[in-house]
Amino acid sequence: MEILDLLLPNVIPILAILGGGVAWFFDKKKRREEIDRLKSESKITEANALKEMQSVYNVFVGDVRVQISELKQQIVDLRIENKELTHKVSILVEELEKQKK
Repeated sequence: MEILDLLLPNVIPILAILGGGVAWFFDKKKRREEIDRLKSESKITEANALKEMQSVYNVFVGDVRVQISELKQQIVDLRIENKELTHKVSILVEELEKQKK
């Protein structure tokens, strides 16, 4: 009887404490699952961002390669033009020297 006398008036606080403990346990589990889900989404987002950066980088490298190739060809063309002009100048200098005499 003594135990029942102690338990009966305190049933509501005891149930509240037990219910709170159970609710806390399940809420903690729920929060942990939410954190794990957010971490997973974050990793997916990071992976997608890295893929996008790699794609942009690859396009950039391709563009730079084309530009470098074009610049190399321009250098070759300018060297040829320079030789031709240097030759023409030397011919003109020779003709000028001949006319001075």
